[in-house]
Amino acid sequence: MNPTLEDYLRTAILTLVLLGAGIALQRVKAAKPVFRVINLVVIWVMLPAIVFSSIAYQSLTRILGAAVPLAFLGLGVCFILSMAVARAMRLDKKASTAIVLNASFMNVTYLGLPIVYALGGDLGPASLYAMAIGITHLTFGVAMATSAAGKKVSLRSIVLGVLTFPAAFTLIVALLFVGFRALPPTDMKIALDYLAKPSFFLMLLFVGYKIPPINPRKYLSSLATVGIIRSLICPIVTYLCIMALPGIEIGGPTAKAALIMAAMPPAVFNMVIANKFKLNLKLYGALVFYLTLVSLFLALPLMVFLLGF
Repeated sequence: MNPTLEDYLRTAILTLVLLGAGIALQRVKAAKPVFRVINLVVIWVMLPAIVFSSIAYQSLTRILGAAVPLAFLGLGVCFILSMAVARAMRLDKKASTAIVLNASFMNVTYLGLPIVYALGGDLGPASLYAMAIGITHLTFGVAMATSAAGKKVSLRSIVLGVLTFPAAFTLIVALLFVGFRALPPTDMKIALDYLAKPSFFLMLLFVGYKIPPINPRKYLSSLATVGIIRSLICPIVTYLCIMALPGIEIGGPTAKAALIMAAMPPAVFNMVIANKFKLNLKLYGALVFYLTLVSLFLALPLMVFLLGF
């Protein structure tokens, strides 16, 4: 049975509670080392476990499905459109980078996977979609931020960054199991699946901890630009692609996962990039925080209501 709109709203409220708890814990000094550990556990243990469990037990036919093409089609349109808009607005390199990164790369990992899971979606297509976006984000995000900061872009450092990202490496291993049709032990999947619920709980808590509330008035034009692309254009493009591509049912697991992911707000990883390269962290924080609220309480419930999943 598909979740109703009321089911989704309960999920959204629970998500907001976890985000709010994370925001409240920003004021607790002792929480900083705790969240540092949480982030390490999620990145190095829980997220790789979810990716492996979701991918390694799938068939090759399903792996070669439409999740990855849908991810790249949505990403491509948003990337080109945000580049054009930033140029039309005559923004400098740093401001343009903020618009492009936040309009193109959505929060597929820390928010997308928990929402798909909560709505009874299939984590197989969702994980493939998330990894397609995540690896591209890791590559282009670092390259664009490096350039915006006035530093030389190194192909070697970017490639090493992707290959040493735990979830990306785990995806490669999982795909090898699929390619050689070597099904891992069933007991392993049961153990890995036990990590799903606590990992999603910790992911949402961590998102809240990383996005401090910021007065939005200073960034209204950026919020409007990124918000329209993220919450409206990307879901519409994804829906049209689903209708155009053969063999995808609008209520099927791939379509459901792709549409939910397409409506996700800007990725928290954009803030990590902004902090690392000394970009405008307040602008990035405002885009992530306020558009997360728009996604949870406007874009996603409207989609659930209109599409009936």
